[in-house]
Amino acid sequence: MKNGELVSCNDRDITLNQNSWCRFDGALTLPDISGFSLFNAFFFRDFPADVLDKLQSASTLRNYKKNTVIINLGDDSQAAYLIVDGSAYAYTDDENGNEYIVNSFGPGDCFGELGLLDGKPRTAHVVTTTPCECLVIPKADFQRCIFATPEAASATIRSLTGRIRTMTDDVSCLAMLDVYGRIARLIKNSSQETTDGKRVTSRMTHQEIANRIGSSREMVSKIVKDLIVGGYIATDKQKIYLLKDLPERW
Repeated sequence: MKNGELVSCNDRDITLNQNSWCRFDGALTLPDISGFSLFNAFFFRDFPADVLDKLQSASTLRNYKKNTVIINLGDDSQAAYLIVDGSAYAYTDDENGNEYIVNSFGPGDCFGELGLLDGKPRTAHVVTTTPCECLVIPKADFQRCIFATPEAASATIRSLTGRIRTMTDDVSCLAMLDVYGRIARLIKNSSQETTDGKRVTSRMTHQEIANRIGSSREMVSKIVKDLIVGGYIATDKQKIYLLKDLPERW
């Protein structure tokens, strides 16, 4: 497959080579992807360049519609996923249908890699919250690169160690912070600075916030409304804008 070559695809899957990228529109042209590589993903940023080239060559670009379940809890682990465009979240649920969001993903985030390392089934569902383009990395190629390359194995250990630290903080906050404290922490940690200096979160419904912090939608709505009235935040199209520092307690 060469740059500029017109190709057809089945089920919206396109095998990539290390110098090509594409978007699905029926028949498609493969432009140069100098603006994107696995190196842009946090999980892979410390991998050797030759390892990233091999992984990207073996990977497939797949498009998912909004509200598509990419992974089901208990599934066999056959691939890792890197979000190129769009967003998704991982969640667990109980027999009553109550959900708890354990992580959220945006462009450059990787998920599904844990099952490739230990060979065990998936531990959470993953569903898209917008239309998504994902780079799908096959299990065999992922394992081959990790297990055969000490630098890649070391980078993986560092990444997973950081994730464990974050999970420890999250569990501590669930146990030690009240609902307001958990909401404030989520808003601050989820917000990013825009080009005009404002801090804004990605789109989150009140139900999604409740699912992430272990609370009810009604309680979240009440606190968000109070913060708006107090002039601390503003909301627009389900995004939260930080107008000033949030108080330690409410």
